Amino acid sequence: MSRLDRVKSVLIEEIAKIIQTKVNDPNIGFISITGIKLSADLQNAWVYYSFFGKNQRQEKIQAGLKKAAKFIQFELGKAVKMRYVPFLKFEYDPSLERGASLIEKINNLDLPAQ
Repeated sequence: MSRLDRVKSVLIEEIAKIIQTKVNDPNIGFISITGIKLSADLQNAWVYYSFFGKNQRQEKIQAGLKKAAKFIQFELGKAVKMRYVPFLKFEYDPSLERGASLIEKINNLDLPAQ
């Protein structure tokens, strides 16, 4: 595992922990951090998240994460020893939703009996 992969893994774990334990925004609720993309200089991080639920919540979650980003970044700086703590940008990842939808469609297929 490369150094960059280890950094990504630690950042995902710590960001998820901070959101679960220290962010008290009811709009965010329970989300899953699905991935992270770091800039080459590690100054910026695009944090990908997903959730199960209604699509109407997506805007509220995005707004809540945007509002909490500085706090999460500050807490991340206390938890992870890095020269620079990356600026966090949260992006919705619809892959879990697409996967669940695909599984539902497969389960609803009317296949001929064999």
